[in-house]
Amino acid sequence: MIIFLGITVLLLVIYLIVSRAIRSSRMGNDQKRRTLTNIRSIIFIILIIAFLVLWATQLYQFILSIAALGAALAIASKELILNFGGSFYRVFAHPFSIGDRIEVNDIRGDVVDVGLMSTQLLEVGPKDYTHQYTGRTISIPNSYFLTYEVSNETDNSHSQNSFVLHVFKIPIKNDTSWKNHMDTVLECANEVCKDFIIPGTHYFERLTRKRQVDMPWIEPRVNLKFSSPSEIFLIVRVTVPTKLKGTIEQAIIKEYLTKIH
Repeated sequence: MIIFLGITVLLLVIYLIVSRAIRSSRMGNDQKRRTLTNIRSIIFIILIIAFLVLWATQLYQFILSIAALGAALAIASKELILNFGGSFYRVFAHPFSIGDRIEVNDIRGDVVDVGLMSTQLLEVGPKDYTHQYTGRTISIPNSYFLTYEVSNETDNSHSQNSFVLHVFKIPIKNDTSWKNHMDTVLECANEVCKDFIIPGTHYFERLTRKRQVDMPWIEPRVNLKFSSPSEIFLIVRVTVPTKLKGTIEQAIIKEYLTKIH
Protein backbone atom coordinates (compact mmCIF):
# COMPACT_ATOMS: atom_id res chain seq x y z
CA MET A 1 0.00 0.00 0.00
CA ILE A 2 2.83 2.43 0.90
CA ILE A 3 4.66 1.61 -2.32
CA PHE A 4 1.54 2.27 -4.40
CA LEU A 5 0.98 5.61 -2.63
CA GLY A 6 4.62 6.53 -3.24
CA ILE A 7 4.30 5.74 -6.96
CA THR A 8 1.10 7.77 -7.13
CA VAL A 9 2.67 10.81 -5.46
CA LEU A 10 5.75 10.57 -7.68
CA LEU A 11 3.63 10.43 -10.83
CA LEU A 12 1.54 13.39 -9.69
CA VAL A 13 4.66 15.44 -9.05
CA ILE A 14 6.03 14.51 -12.48
CA TYR A 15 2.70 15.43 -14.07
CA LEU A 16 2.61 18.81 -12.35
CA ILE A 17 6.15 19.64 -13.44
CA VAL A 18 5.62 18.51 -17.01
CA SER A 19 2.22 20.20 -17.32
CA ARG A 20 3.65 23.52 -16.04
CA ALA A 21 6.45 23.27 -18.57
CA ILE A 22 4.01 22.55 -21.40
CA ARG A 23 1.69 25.42 -20.48
CA SER A 24 4.62 27.85 -20.50
CA SER A 25 5.97 26.55 -23.82
CA ARG A 26 5.35 28.07 -27.26
CA MET A 27 3.20 25.14 -28.49
CA GLY A 28 -0.24 25.86 -29.87
CA ASN A 29 -3.22 25.55 -27.54
CA ASP A 30 -4.60 22.49 -29.35
CA GLN A 31 -1.24 20.75 -29.17
CA LYS A 32 -0.93 21.60 -25.47
CA ARG A 33 -4.36 20.04 -24.71
CA ARG A 34 -3.54 16.89 -26.71
CA THR A 35 -0.16 16.53 -24.99
CA LEU A 36 -1.62 16.93 -21.51
CA THR A 37 -4.38 14.42 -22.30
CA ASN A 38 -1.83 11.87 -23.53
CA ILE A 39 0.30 12.37 -20.42
CA ARG A 40 -2.72 11.84 -18.14
CA SER A 41 -3.61 8.65 -20.02
CA ILE A 42 -0.03 7.34 -19.68
CA ILE A 43 0.01 8.09 -15.95
CA PHE A 44 -3.36 6.35 -15.51
CA ILE A 45 -2.12 3.24 -17.34
CA ILE A 46 1.05 3.19 -15.22
CA LEU A 47 -1.07 3.36 -12.04
CA ILE A 48 -3.25 0.46 -13.20
CA ILE A 49 -0.20 -1.67 -14.05
CA ALA A 50 1.36 -0.86 -10.67
CA PHE A 51 -1.88 -1.78 -8.90
CA LEU A 52 -2.11 -5.12 -10.73
CA VAL A 53 1.55 -5.96 -10.09
CA LEU A 54 1.44 -5.07 -6.39
CA TRP A 55 -1.89 -6.78 -5.66
CA ALA A 56 -1.74 -9.67 -8.14
CA THR A 57 -1.78 -12.34 -5.42
CA GLN A 58 -4.65 -10.72 -3.53
CA LEU A 59 -6.65 -10.24 -6.72
CA TYR A 60 -6.10 -13.87 -7.71
CA GLN A 61 -7.33 -15.08 -4.33
CA PHE A 62 -10.33 -12.75 -4.50
CA ILE A 63 -11.29 -14.01 -7.97
CA LEU A 64 -10.95 -17.61 -6.79
CA SER A 65 -13.21 -16.88 -3.82
CA ILE A 66 -15.85 -15.30 -6.07
CA ALA A 67 -15.66 -18.24 -8.50
CA ALA A 68 -16.00 -20.76 -5.64
CA LEU A 69 -18.96 -18.86 -4.22
CA GLY A 70 -20.61 -18.73 -7.64
CA ALA A 71 -20.07 -22.47 -8.19
CA ALA A 72 -21.51 -23.28 -4.75
CA LEU A 73 -24.58 -21.14 -5.42
CA ALA A 74 -25.06 -22.75 -8.83
CA ILE A 75 -24.87 -26.26 -7.35
CA ALA A 76 -27.18 -25.40 -4.46
CA SER A 77 -29.78 -23.80 -6.70
CA LYS A 78 -29.52 -26.27 -9.59
CA GLU A 79 -32.83 -28.02 -8.85
CA LEU A 80 -34.56 -24.69 -8.28
CA ILE A 81 -33.33 -23.35 -11.62
CA LEU A 82 -34.28 -26.58 -13.43
CA ASN A 83 -37.77 -26.49 -11.90
CA PHE A 84 -38.30 -22.92 -13.12
CA GLY A 85 -36.92 -23.95 -16.51
CA GLY A 86 -39.34 -26.88 -16.66
CA SER A 87 -42.22 -24.52 -15.85
CA PHE A 88 -41.24 -22.20 -18.71
CA TYR A 89 -40.90 -25.20 -21.03
CA ARG A 90 -44.39 -26.41 -20.13
CA VAL A 91 -45.90 -22.94 -20.64
CA PHE A 92 -44.31 -22.28 -24.03
CA ALA A 93 -44.06 -25.82 -25.49
CA HIS A 94 -47.42 -26.88 -23.98
CA PRO A 95 -46.71 -30.64 -24.04
CA PHE A 96 -49.79 -31.38 -21.91
CA SER A 97 -52.76 -29.81 -20.15
CA ILE A 98 -54.63 -30.53 -16.94
CA GLY A 99 -56.64 -33.71 -17.48
CA ASP A 100 -54.14 -35.29 -19.89
CA ARG A 101 -52.68 -38.70 -19.16
CA ILE A 102 -48.89 -38.47 -19.38
CA GLU A 103 -45.85 -40.62 -18.63
CA VAL A 104 -42.55 -39.12 -17.43
CA ASN A 105 -39.61 -41.25 -16.26
CA ASP A 106 -41.87 -44.34 -15.86
CA ILE A 107 -44.34 -42.28 -13.79
CA ARG A 108 -47.79 -42.44 -15.36
CA GLY A 109 -50.99 -40.66 -14.44
CA ASP A 110 -53.58 -37.96 -15.09
CA VAL A 111 -52.49 -34.36 -14.54
CA VAL A 112 -54.61 -32.83 -11.78
CA ASP A 113 -52.58 -29.73 -10.86
CA VAL A 114 -49.66 -27.76 -12.30
CA GLY A 115 -47.53 -25.51 -10.11
CA LEU A 116 -44.43 -23.39 -10.53
CA MET A 117 -42.17 -26.03 -8.96
CA SER A 118 -44.01 -29.34 -9.37
CA THR A 119 -46.87 -31.11 -11.16
CA GLN A 120 -49.32 -33.46 -9.46
CA LEU A 121 -50.48 -36.67 -11.13
CA LEU A 122 -53.25 -39.03 -10.14
CA GLU A 123 -51.35 -42.28 -10.65
CA VAL A 124 -52.57 -44.82 -13.21
CA GLY A 125 -51.08 -48.26 -13.43
CA PRO A 126 -48.97 -50.00 -12.55
CA LYS A 127 -47.18 -48.89 -15.73
CA ASP A 128 -49.29 -49.69 -18.78
CA TYR A 129 -50.61 -53.00 -17.45
CA THR A 130 -53.95 -51.44 -16.58
CA HIS A 131 -55.66 -48.10 -17.11
CA GLN A 132 -57.08 -47.82 -13.61
CA TYR A 133 -56.24 -45.39 -10.82
CA THR A 134 -54.05 -46.66 -8.00
CA GLY A 135 -55.44 -44.10 -5.54
CA ARG A 136 -52.08 -42.40 -5.08
CA THR A 137 -51.22 -38.80 -5.95
CA ILE A 138 -47.65 -38.29 -7.18
CA SER A 139 -45.90 -34.92 -7.17
CA ILE A 140 -43.08 -34.74 -9.73
CA PRO A 141 -40.62 -31.82 -10.02
CA ASN A 142 -40.97 -29.73 -13.16
CA SER A 143 -37.27 -30.33 -13.86
CA TYR A 144 -38.32 -33.76 -15.20
CA PHE A 145 -39.76 -32.04 -18.28
CA LEU A 146 -36.24 -30.90 -19.23
CA THR A 147 -34.50 -34.15 -18.31
CA TYR A 148 -36.92 -36.82 -19.57
CA GLU A 149 -39.25 -37.07 -22.54
CA VAL A 150 -42.94 -36.46 -21.89
CA SER A 151 -45.34 -38.97 -23.41
CA ASN A 152 -48.89 -37.61 -23.70
CA GLU A 153 -51.31 -40.51 -24.08
CA THR A 154 -54.41 -38.34 -24.34
CA ASP A 155 -53.53 -35.53 -26.71
CA ASN A 156 -56.65 -33.39 -27.14
CA SER A 157 -58.30 -35.24 -24.26
CA HIS A 158 -60.14 -32.05 -23.34
CA SER A 159 -62.37 -32.82 -26.34
CA GLN A 160 -65.32 -35.03 -25.47
CA ASN A 161 -65.13 -36.71 -28.90
CA SER A 162 -61.41 -37.49 -28.98
CA PHE A 163 -60.17 -40.90 -30.13
CA VAL A 164 -56.87 -42.75 -29.83
CA LEU A 165 -55.20 -45.70 -31.58
CA HIS A 166 -54.84 -48.03 -28.63
CA VAL A 167 -52.36 -50.94 -28.75
CA PHE A 168 -52.09 -53.93 -26.43
CA LYS A 169 -50.54 -57.42 -26.55
CA ILE A 170 -51.96 -60.92 -26.12
CA PRO A 171 -49.45 -63.80 -25.73
CA ILE A 172 -50.20 -67.19 -27.34
CA LYS A 173 -48.28 -70.43 -27.84
CA ASN A 174 -46.32 -70.87 -31.03
CA ASP A 175 -48.20 -73.85 -32.43
CA THR A 176 -50.52 -74.67 -35.33
CA SER A 177 -53.49 -72.89 -33.71
CA TRP A 178 -51.95 -69.40 -34.01
CA LYS A 179 -54.10 -68.52 -37.03
CA ASN A 180 -57.27 -69.41 -35.13
CA HIS A 181 -56.21 -67.20 -32.21
CA MET A 182 -55.39 -64.32 -34.54
CA ASP A 183 -58.71 -64.53 -36.38
CA THR A 184 -60.62 -64.79 -33.09
CA VAL A 185 -58.95 -61.71 -31.62
CA LEU A 186 -59.63 -59.73 -34.80
CA GLU A 187 -63.26 -60.85 -34.78
CA CYS A 188 -63.66 -59.78 -31.13
CA ALA A 189 -62.00 -56.43 -31.80
CA ASN A 190 -64.30 -55.74 -34.77
CA GLU A 191 -67.35 -56.70 -32.74
CA VAL A 192 -66.48 -54.55 -29.70
CA CYS A 193 -65.25 -51.53 -31.70
CA LYS A 194 -67.78 -51.48 -34.54
CA ASP A 195 -69.56 -48.38 -33.18
CA PHE A 196 -66.30 -46.40 -33.06
CA ILE A 197 -65.18 -46.77 -36.69
CA ILE A 198 -67.23 -43.93 -38.23
CA PRO A 199 -66.75 -41.29 -35.47
CA GLY A 200 -63.10 -42.32 -35.18
CA THR A 201 -62.63 -41.85 -38.91
CA HIS A 202 -64.15 -38.35 -38.76
CA TYR A 203 -61.92 -37.45 -35.79
CA PHE A 204 -58.68 -38.58 -37.44
CA GLU A 205 -59.63 -36.93 -40.72
CA ARG A 206 -59.85 -33.60 -38.90
CA LEU A 207 -56.61 -34.34 -37.05
CA THR A 208 -54.67 -35.26 -40.20
CA ARG A 209 -55.83 -32.10 -41.98
CA LYS A 210 -54.79 -30.00 -39.00
CA ARG A 211 -51.33 -31.59 -38.62
CA GLN A 212 -50.65 -32.36 -42.28
CA VAL A 213 -49.96 -36.08 -41.73
CA ASP A 214 -51.16 -39.29 -43.37
CA MET A 215 -54.46 -40.84 -42.38
CA PRO A 216 -53.92 -43.87 -40.08
CA TRP A 217 -55.64 -47.23 -40.47
CA ILE A 218 -58.86 -46.96 -38.44
CA GLU A 219 -60.25 -50.52 -38.52
CA PRO A 220 -58.97 -53.01 -35.92
CA ARG A 221 -55.87 -54.91 -36.95
CA VAL A 222 -53.71 -57.65 -35.45
CA ASN A 223 -49.97 -58.06 -36.06
CA LEU A 224 -47.60 -60.81 -34.96
CA LYS A 225 -44.33 -60.59 -33.03
CA PHE A 226 -42.14 -63.33 -31.59
CA SER A 227 -41.63 -63.12 -27.85
CA SER A 228 -39.58 -66.34 -27.75
CA PRO A 229 -39.32 -69.46 -29.95
CA SER A 230 -42.29 -70.94 -28.09
CA GLU A 231 -44.45 -67.79 -27.73
CA ILE A 232 -46.04 -65.26 -30.06
CA PHE A 233 -47.46 -61.86 -29.24
CA LEU A 234 -50.67 -60.79 -30.94
CA ILE A 235 -50.31 -57.01 -31.26
CA VAL A 236 -53.86 -55.62 -31.27
CA ARG A 237 -54.54 -52.05 -32.42
CA VAL A 238 -58.01 -50.55 -32.21
CA THR A 239 -59.56 -47.10 -32.55
CA VAL A 240 -61.38 -46.22 -29.33
CA PRO A 241 -62.52 -43.12 -27.40
CA THR A 242 -59.66 -41.76 -25.33
CA LYS A 243 -61.45 -42.17 -22.01
CA LEU A 244 -62.53 -45.76 -22.73
CA LYS A 245 -59.35 -47.44 -23.95
CA GLY A 246 -58.89 -49.46 -20.75
CA THR A 247 -62.52 -50.55 -20.75
CA ILE A 248 -62.42 -51.53 -24.43
CA GLU A 249 -59.19 -53.47 -23.99
CA GLN A 250 -60.72 -55.52 -21.17
CA ALA A 251 -63.89 -56.14 -23.20
CA ILE A 252 -61.90 -57.47 -26.18
CA ILE A 253 -59.74 -59.74 -23.99
CA LYS A 254 -62.77 -61.17 -22.16
CA GLU A 255 -64.64 -61.78 -25.43
CA TYR A 256 -61.54 -63.48 -26.89
CA LEU A 257 -61.09 -65.73 -23.86
CA THR A 258 -64.77 -66.68 -23.92
CA LYS A 259 -64.63 -67.71 -27.58
CA ILE A 260 -61.25 -69.43 -27.53
CA HIS A 261 -62.17 -71.60 -24.54
